Amino acid sequence: MNAAARLVHQSVISRHLVLSHFLTRRQITVVILALAVLLSALSIIYVTHVTRILHAAYQHNLVEREHLHVQRGQLLLERSTWMMQARIQRIAESKLGMVVPDHKSVMIIHE
Repeated sequence: MNAAARLVHQSVISRHLVLSHFLTRRQITVVILALAVLLSALSIIYVTHVTRILHAAYQHNLVEREHLHVQRGQLLLERSTWMMQARIQRIAESKLGMVVPDHKSVMIIHE
């Protein structure tokens, strides 16, 4: 074995000895559990944040839906105003020169 390979091999062994000397199995388990609790807490914070953002967007969409509902009602009212029979008849008489026929000029045809 060359010198570099020996150094690498010795450092791996020495790391293992240092880890086994300083950390027991119980301590490693406690460290892993502490990391799991920390990760769980951070994920709860993230999910709560995303939930608040989505709830705010939902509330905004509800307000926009209500506004669009009111606007649709106004447009339907305006359409019904424009489609009133009296208004159409007045425009037909004034701009187009049309008149309502009298009863004598109306002929009913039966097949």
